[in-house]
Amino acid sequence: MKIHKVLNNNVAIVRTGNGQDQIVSGRGLAFGKRPGDELDVAAIAQTFTLQTKSTVAYAQLLAEIPYVYLQLTGQILTQAKQAGLSLHSGVALTLADHLATAVQRTQAGDVLPNVMFWDTQRFYPREFAVAEGALALVQAKLNVSLPADEAGFIAFHLVNAATDSTGSDAAVVTRLMQEILSIVRHHFHFEPDPTTPDYGRFITHLKFFAQRLYRNEAMATVDEELLALINQRYQTPASCAQKISHFLNVRYGFTVTPAECGYLTLHIERLVYRKAQ
Repeated sequence: MKIHKVLNNNVAIVRTGNGQDQIVSGRGLAFGKRPGDELDVAAIAQTFTLQTKSTVAYAQLLAEIPYVYLQLTGQILTQAKQAGLSLHSGVALTLADHLATAVQRTQAGDVLPNVMFWDTQRFYPREFAVAEGALALVQAKLNVSLPADEAGFIAFHLVNAATDSTGSDAAVVTRLMQEILSIVRHHFHFEPDPTTPDYGRFITHLKFFAQRLYRNEAMATVDEELLALINQRYQTPASCAQKISHFLNVRYGFTVTPAECGYLTLHIERLVYRKAQ
């Protein structure tokens, strides 16, 4: 593998056999190297495959990030994989850049409040747990104690990477989940127990339901007789689902299909009445 361009001692651009550029990083892998020199593949710790249009800007930003943050990001993403998260490769750069900025802010005494902290913790527990581990890694490696709010920011990076979405996408989906859950709480006058399996299933359903609405994706249709049976058998949850449908249409212009309403009814019934038993 030959070097196409040296960015710094730890980062270089290489060109694959099909002409695609990749950025590779590893401690000292490009030290004393020049374009055209052979690269020791064993020295590569991370590889970033890029689209041609984004290579220059991506590489420039990557070259400006201290290598220690790339190392930390590699460890965090390993923990995320062990936790069962499937993440796209672009998160490595954005997360490393965020860590570097977060440490700088903390050292300067500039604390950034995270207004989405509790919702992120509640709706994305796996991502949040990995983010808490990230704070521990930063403390151990850099002796910097990042504020707890940073766990929410880091978790959001992982949420975005897991859904291959933008930050605004994840923020809107989280807000939709929050508003739907609030309607359920007020409709039934109860607070769901976040430790129960049915709550976990409900939150998972809400996440994908909100994503489908935001992306204007339709789910499979459901037999009309089955929908009629659901609405007849679970009348109170069905009325709650209809209230949610009306709210989403009036507030955002979303159209909730009968099939979506039916599945939402079943999840509401399970959440509310199994808890009450």
